[in-house]
Amino acid sequence: QPGPVPGYGPSSMGSASDGGEEERRRGLGYIKQMDPSFDEEKFANLCMDIFFKIQGAWANRDMATVRTLLTDEMYRILQGEAERMKKEGKFNKLENIAARTVEISETWQEEGKDFITVRFLANLLDYTVSESGELLSGSKTDPVKFEEYWTFVRPVGNNPWQLSGIDQAE
Repeated sequence: QPGPVPGYGPSSMGSASDGGEEERRRGLGYIKQMDPSFDEEKFANLCMDIFFKIQGAWANRDMATVRTLLTDEMYRILQGEAERMKKEGKFNKLENIAARTVEISETWQEEGKDFITVRFLANLLDYTVSESGELLSGSKTDPVKFEEYWTFVRPVGNNPWQLSGIDQAE
């Protein structure tokens, strides 16, 4: 879910498991070695921006506005779900989003790519309405809390990051 987006599972790229602080630091070291300008705080802020942009695109049922922020696989999955919602005449409303925690939980390099998994702890109003405005599920008044792990990927070096997977916390 990009803040609850029902109906799609985690990507095969990365996992939500925490590889331990030592592995996380080692992975960050490799990333910084190939990209000396990499900064964890700036990356966390970038992730927060991407998080909100993807939530907005999802609520509008149009992932084209965030296409460059998604791998091809994630775009196909999310756009497919958005198209399904349109066909069913539904809107998934995401309101009052408050991200409580944004932290790097896992980092690694593989096959010439950098991977970073970020843990999001957030709450929001999450409900689904029909095109006529009828409440179909969720609540317009009771916020839900959720924990997700978003995995970002890029070619090694100072290249743009893309979302490659979203895992729900177990």
